[in-house]
Amino acid sequence: MGDLEFSERNYTISNFKQNGYEKLVLSKPLDEYEAEVPVTRQWFWSTDIGEWEEVEITVEGNSEKPYEKFIEMADSILKQLHIYLERSLKYLKQFISIQKFSVYYLSAVSFGRLLNFDGHILAGFTLFRTWSIYELPCCLHGFI
Repeated sequence: MGDLEFSERNYTISNFKQNGYEKLVLSKPLDEYEAEVPVTRQWFWSTDIGEWEEVEITVEGNSEKPYEKFIEMADSILKQLHIYLERSLKYLKQFISIQKFSVYYLSAVSFGRLLNFDGHILAGFTLFRTWSIYELPCCLHGFI
């Protein structure tokens, strides 16, 4: 595999809405107090994507279930994940042109609300990558 090539067959998750949704679990068990507080919760599922093992897929929701709009977003984005992976590495290559991208590890893909640089809260997703040599995290945010 070249530095910036991701095959659709190996780097997508099809039918997340039908298959992955059922596998999502609440990321942290709720105690008696937390169960009554109406705050955002993270639902997650761990899966292999390409050569990366145990990539965490997180979806924002409440204490009862993930929010439907973020399930829809995850379904749409994960079907095209290979495209987003290529774009994110091409973007990073502009800033770190000498770095080989085979040392990056995809650790998580998150769907939910994001706070952007000017204080607006938007729906979007984040690809979390770790530069394995130095364990430096880097993220690519996409807004929908």
